[in-house]
Amino acid sequence: MKSIRDHNALKENLDNYVSFSVRETLGIIILSFSEKEIVIGAMNPNYVKVLEFINKLESEIKIKVTTKQISSDEWEQKNIENNKPISFKTDSNNHNPPQNEDNNLISNVLTQSNNEKFDFFDSEDEVQLDQDDIFDDSEFKEVSDPVIAAVSSILSASNKLNASDIHAEPLEERMRIRYRVDGVLQEVYSLPKARSRAITSRIKVMSKLDIAERRLPQDGRLRYKINENILDFRVSTLPGKWGEKIVLRVLQSDTSLLKIDKLINFDEELKSVRDMGNSPYGILIVVGPTGSGKSTTLYSILNERNTPDVNIITVEDPVEYTLDGIHQVQVIREKGLDFARALRSLMRQDPDIILVGETRDKETAHTAMEAALTGHMVFTTLHANDTSTAITRLAEMEVPPYLIGSSIVGVMAQRLVRKVCNRCSYVSQVDPIKDKLAFEHGITEIRKANTKNNSSQNSNSSNLENKNNCPVCNGSGYKGRLGLYEVMKVNENIRELIMKSGNADQIKECAIKNGMRTLLNYGLELVKQQLTSLEEVERVCLLEESE
Repeated sequence: MKSIRDHNALKENLDNYVSFSVRETLGIIILSFSEKEIVIGAMNPNYVKVLEFINKLESEIKIKVTTKQISSDEWEQKNIENNKPISFKTDSNNHNPPQNEDNNLISNVLTQSNNEKFDFFDSEDEVQLDQDDIFDDSEFKEVSDPVIAAVSSILSASNKLNASDIHAEPLEERMRIRYRVDGVLQEVYSLPKARSRAITSRIKVMSKLDIAERRLPQDGRLRYKINENILDFRVSTLPGKWGEKIVLRVLQSDTSLLKIDKLINFDEELKSVRDMGNSPYGILIVVGPTGSGKSTTLYSILNERNTPDVNIITVEDPVEYTLDGIHQVQVIREKGLDFARALRSLMRQDPDIILVGETRDKETAHTAMEAALTGHMVFTTLHANDTSTAITRLAEMEVPPYLIGSSIVGVMAQRLVRKVCNRCSYVSQVDPIKDKLAFEHGITEIRKANTKNNSSQNSNSSNLENKNNCPVCNGSGYKGRLGLYEVMKVNENIRELIMKSGNADQIKECAIKNGMRTLLNYGLELVKQQLTSLEEVERVCLLEESE
């Protein structure tokens, strides 16, 4: 590149030199330029690749280049403002911004060929970004850059579909975008392989992650505003053969939904949960697989206990709901702040109620049990299949039986099942052969999901809308989810079994004699009330529980 003095020529060359991939990868933007000086804004001016780029630019253009520290907010705004003159190069001469209502929105945007080379993906140096950015969907509606618009649409679609997770996964020849809706994954978009790295880079920039590191898993978080709603996403990256897979968990922030009586359908379980939650001390454990609603249940219990005369402190990873009047601590493992350390520290904060997001190791389990014995009410989650196996799981963590028995007030196990669509579902008489489980439990009529409009998944077409499908459930036969709950209130009989190191079967048998309803039986009651289908209950429950 020869020395440039003409302003228009300089502008044109800068547009080509500081391309989309360079801006996204290095976290830089052109702030101003003249024939004497170019000012580059950088989120991390000391980033080694930024320094290399500046030196190369200066030597090529023969104009002094200076850098200025900017925040990610400033970078984002300037990137939007400068997007037209510094545009992502495609074969198309004129590209209109995608609209969220277009079913083939992303596919249409990203089918253009990409001639850009990504030259700045090999450094291991970290780019430092701000922690409080909120990306506004409205800011990107007029953006012509296909990658920015596509990522905006991917995030916006999660709100339209009411999805709990977004999976962006590069495959050998394409990148698929899947959404978990009502607990079931469905592929909605299939994107060109050539765009996968740019999309990954964009999401990592928005999530404050190291865009240069592609060999190690990373965790981050981003906030995205759609109309007046702010969506929080927990972001996880995982290296793979064909590139980094990114999973975004949608974190619900609507605290108006946190009502325990809206979650539990039956009075017996509701009363037991409230009794355990109102205990002055002890530990209440909620178990279940990932995504089964454990956190929502605990937050709902906390919401009822949240009064000015009660000091509530939580330790979470991440903080999923923001509750007014509750002090919430975010675990930062890279800084040494794990669950155990945070729990030890907050014990000096005079807490009445403590929530530990997850008990995953021996130290955390011991500390939580000891806190429960010293006059504190502790809520926590644990990975276990049901209530009785939660007790044996603690024993596997080397927690002494006397400590478990003397501190625990109860255990809840839960699952989520899909609700049948009220519009297109239909009532059917029980078939003794096909509906054997319902027949054995004396159920005569069941509601079935109407899935006749469902077709086999086609990765080349969008599933956002089909005119032939039910407008409520989009042909899935289900809309929304319900909780199945198994509530074991620890009484003297169960406590004695725990002290004697009784096994899971013995504890479960004792709990059932004391009136505990198993997950399966709870689910069958929902089937009897025609709120869900028999297939859904069979999908999430162990059928041997029917004995």
